[in-house]
Amino acid sequence: MTLIDQTRELQNYIHNNPEPSKISDAEIKKIYQDLIDCIWDHNHLYYIDSAPIISDFEYDQLFAYLKKIEQDFPYIISWNSPTQKLVNQIQDWFKKWTHRAPLLSLENSYNTNDILERQERAQKIAQKEWFDPNFQFLVEPKFDGLSIELIYKDWNFIQWITRGDGYIWEDVTANVKTIKSIPQKLKIQIPWICSFRWEVLIWKDELKKINKERESKWETAYANTRNLASWSLKQLDPNITAQRNLQCCVYEIIYSQQQITNSLHELWLPVYPRFKIFDSIDDVVNLCNDTKTKELLEKENIDFDWLVIKIIWQDTRDKLWSTAHHPRRWIAYKFPAEQISTQIESVDFQIWRTWIITPVANLTPVQLWWVTISRVSLHNFDFIKEKDIHFNDFVRIQRSGEVIPYITWVIKESRTDESLISAPLFCPSCHWPITNIDIHYYCQNPACPAQIKEKIIRFVSNECMDIEWVGGNIVDILVEHNIISNIADLYKLLDFDTQRIVRRFPWFADKKISEIQKQLKESKNKEFWRLLNGLWIPWIWKKIAKDIYSWIAKNLTQKTTLQDINQYLTNPEFLIWIYWVWEKIVDWIVNYRKNNQELLQKLQDLWLNFNCFNETKTYSEWAKHFCITWSFEVSRLEIIAQMEKNWYIFDSNPTKNTNFVFIWENAGNKATKAEELGIQIYNSRNQILQNFQFLNEIKPKIETKWPTQIGLF
Repeated sequence: MTLIDQTRELQNYIHNNPEPSKISDAEIKKIYQDLIDCIWDHNHLYYIDSAPIISDFEYDQLFAYLKKIEQDFPYIISWNSPTQKLVNQIQDWFKKWTHRAPLLSLENSYNTNDILERQERAQKIAQKEWFDPNFQFLVEPKFDGLSIELIYKDWNFIQWITRGDGYIWEDVTANVKTIKSIPQKLKIQIPWICSFRWEVLIWKDELKKINKERESKWETAYANTRNLASWSLKQLDPNITAQRNLQCCVYEIIYSQQQITNSLHELWLPVYPRFKIFDSIDDVVNLCNDTKTKELLEKENIDFDWLVIKIIWQDTRDKLWSTAHHPRRWIAYKFPAEQISTQIESVDFQIWRTWIITPVANLTPVQLWWVTISRVSLHNFDFIKEKDIHFNDFVRIQRSGEVIPYITWVIKESRTDESLISAPLFCPSCHWPITNIDIHYYCQNPACPAQIKEKIIRFVSNECMDIEWVGGNIVDILVEHNIISNIADLYKLLDFDTQRIVRRFPWFADKKISEIQKQLKESKNKEFWRLLNGLWIPWIWKKIAKDIYSWIAKNLTQKTTLQDINQYLTNPEFLIWIYWVWEKIVDWIVNYRKNNQELLQKLQDLWLNFNCFNETKTYSEWAKHFCITWSFEVSRLEIIAQMEKNWYIFDSNPTKNTNFVFIWENAGNKATKAEELGIQIYNSRNQILQNFQFLNEIKPKIETKWPTQIGLF
C-alpha cells in the first residue's frame, strides 16, 4: 500500500469514527500505530524531501485525531508519537553525556597549498600501507551551525548530544524531538546502535524575521544564525525550541557496531544536496579558487563560510589517524574573511615562555564578525617591517578563521605619524638587555619573571601535570614574592615553612593550601608523558610527548632512573625513529636535556615519576595491548585512562598485537575479528574486575539509557 492510499484509508476512518472513545481497545491500538507511521512519513516528505503530497489542512486533521486518541487512551501513548515532542516541557538542567566517538574540530586553511600538502601526505601513507594512492575527493559546504551527535538504537532515535569539547557534553534529546525534520526511525532497519554527526541550522530568513520582532520589542537582536540556533536548542523549555524553525543536516557516520553499507540518504536522513566528487586534487583547488563558489553559497538560505575537503579512501579513519584536535582525513578551506579598518593606539611588548619578545598593538575597539577587537599581535619585527607598520597607523583587520585578529595591510594614505615601531632594548619584565637572533628578539635571563610564570602555568595545566588549583593569580603571587623560581619550586608548597609564608597572601586560605598539597602529591605519580609535555621543550606537545613515552616504554624491561631515560632522550638515532619526531625536535630535546640537568635532578629528588611503567610490573604485564567494544556504564575514556595508567596500551581496533578485548552484548565486528585472531576475550563484569581490580576505582558519573548490570560494567 502506498502512502497516499494509507492516508486516504485513515481519512475515511476518521470521517466514519469521529469519536475515538467509542472504539474498542484492540482496534484503537492498530489505528494509533498506523497514524504515527503515516504522520512521520509525511513529515519526511515535507521537511526533508520538500515534496508534500497532502495539504496542511489534511495533515492537521491526522494530527488532531492522534491527539484525541491519546487523550481518551493515555495508557497507550508511545514515546515515538509526534505529539510527544513536548512531553515534560520544563526540564532540569541538561545532563552530561559521553560521545561514542570524539567529535573533533576541523583543521582550517585559507591557503590551497595546505590542501595539496594534505593530499601528498595521504599518498605517502597509502604507499607505505600498500594501497592505491590515487583516491577521490568529496567537497561539500561547511554549515555555520551547532554540531551534534544523534544516536539510533534498533533503528529508532533515542538520544542527541551537543558537541561540547568533543568528548562529553549536554543531552538535549527533549528539545531535539521538537525538530520536525529529524526522522524518528531510519528507513532501513539496523538492529544495533549507530550514531551520526549532524548540524543544527536556522534559515537566514528566519533570523531576519525573529530579529525584526525582537527589535520591535526593544530586545537585543541575535548576531547570526549560529547563535540563534544554539540558543534555541539549549532552552530548558522545549516549547521555546519548538517555536524556532530549526533545520538539521547529517554528514557523517561517527559510530556503528557493524558496517553500514547504505548511504545517508537511503536511511532517510536529511543530507544537504550541494556536494561534488573529484578525481583530481587540481580540480578541488580550482573550485576553491573560483570566486563563483563563494557567490553560490552566499545566495543560499543557510550560512556557509568555507568548504570541507574529504579524502575518499577505504579505512581512512584508521589509516590517516587523528590528532587530539582534528581528523587528518578532512581539511576545511576558508574563504577570505571580511575586513574592517581601525587605528593603532599604542604597542606593548610581551615576553613568552620561549624567551621571545612579541609586539602587540592596542587598537581603537571595533566589531568584526560580531566580536569586539581591541588588540592584535604584530608577531615579530620582520612582520612589522614587511607591513611597514608605524605608531598610530590606520590598518585593515581581518579575523583569521573568524577567531584570531590579523593585520592585512596599512592604510598609508591616512598616516599622520612617521614614528617607527622598533624593538625594545631591554626586557619589559626583568629589564635585561635584549638579544636579536634571526627575526626574533629574546630575553635570555633564566630568572625572567614573565617566562617563569608562563612555564609554571604550562606545567600545571590539565594537559601536563593537571594541578588545577594552581591558577594564574597563585602563580603571580608566588613568583613576584620570590617564593618559587622554577617548576620544581612548586613542590616547596608541601613544606610547612613555605605554607606559613603564603598564608599571609590573598588566594591562600586553608582549604586552598590543602587542595594544592593534595594535587602536588598526586602529580608525583603522573605518567612520564605529562612531565615531558610540561617541561616546555619547544615543539613538544601532548601527542609527541605520548609518542616518545610509548617508544621509550617499549625499550625498557625494568624499573628505570633518570640516567636511563637520559640515554634515550639524548640519543638522536633513537629519537629520529619515532613517528612525527623530525630533526628539529630531536635537536631541541637533546639540547634541553643537556642544559637543564640541575632542574631535572631537582624533579628527580622530589620523587617525581620519571619511570615509564610501574616498578611492580614486569615487561610481560605492562606492555600488553587491549581493545574495547560496545558500551559500558562508565565512560570508555575513563576505562582507557585507568588501563593506560596501569601501563596497558590501547588499540582502537583488534590487531595481531592485541592481547585481550573487553566486550559486551551485541559487540559486533570487533568481537568477531578478535575471535578470528584468537585474542583473549573478557565478556563479563566479574571476569574483568577479577583480572583488573584497579578498574573498581572508576565510579559511574554519567548515566546511560541502556539497561546494564548494576556495578562497573
